[in-house]
Amino acid sequence: MKRERTLILWALVGLALAAGLLLIGASKLRTGGAGSVHGEQARVFQKSRGPAADSESFPEAKPENGKEDSRPTIVLIVDDVGFSLSSAKELLDVKVPLTWSIIPYQSHSLSSLKLAKEHGVPVMLHLPMEAEVDRPGMKCQVNLEMDSQSIRSFVRRAAGSLPGVIGVNNHRGSRATSTPRVMEAVLSEVKEMGLIFVDSRTSGKSVAFRMAQEMKIPALRNDVFLDHEASPAAMRKALDRAITIARKQGSVVVIAHVRPETLKFLKTLSESRPEDVKWISVPEAVRRSPGSSQGGMTQ
Repeated sequence: MKRERTLILWALVGLALAAGLLLIGASKLRTGGAGSVHGEQARVFQKSRGPAADSESFPEAKPENGKEDSRPTIVLIVDDVGFSLSSAKELLDVKVPLTWSIIPYQSHSLSSLKLAKEHGVPVMLHLPMEAEVDRPGMKCQVNLEMDSQSIRSFVRRAAGSLPGVIGVNNHRGSRATSTPRVMEAVLSEVKEMGLIFVDSRTSGKSVAFRMAQEMKIPALRNDVFLDHEASPAAMRKALDRAITIARKQGSVVVIAHVRPETLKFLKTLSESRPEDVKWISVPEAVRRSPGSSQGGMTQ
């Protein structure tokens, strides 16, 4: 009888030890301890959750050391990206912050977008819109023959073709941006998607920026076309004018294009840029100006 009680006691001790070991193992699995498959997967997942990987957006610019740089700013947008991947790669050699504006549905629109994301370059949709010189009924652009719903659908599809864009600016569009009915439809969709709008100002009659302000959309408008004339001397003169505007009003928006002469000129900016102005991206310009629209760019 005594021997049987001893055996029972040892059996209970063995069960207690086994239960303890099981509890320790379960605890390691829950916390992702060393050697835990679940813990390693969690670490890999956390490392992969950069902004582009997680939401297909771009890193948010933040002031260095918690202090905002008070220098006048230049926002430089490069239009017409998407026709050539080699030209997009050349833009990476430009040593000042840029914002790329990609035309949708072109042979290298998506590869240029991928390249921009890989290098943290903010990207906008360069939205094709009807110009005064266009023949009626031109396709694959916002035109005056479209009703409001068709315009909104076109804008949404174009933006959806370039996942992660932070804003929209008009490609050409002198006629469309001067027509309130058209711009109301365009801007309504821009607002619903939560994007920034930049008026390229291809027409002095454009109502786009004013309407964006009225609709409380984060908005900028172009001040200077850098390469309206493609010679180095003309581009230097345009840049000097932009710098003067920035010094006078605190900020300036400049638009350039993906052209061989322009790319060559842009690569010289790091050598010739003055120290008293700061080059920033479109999202940085919006972040620096609290409120729903940035009217100070051209006042």
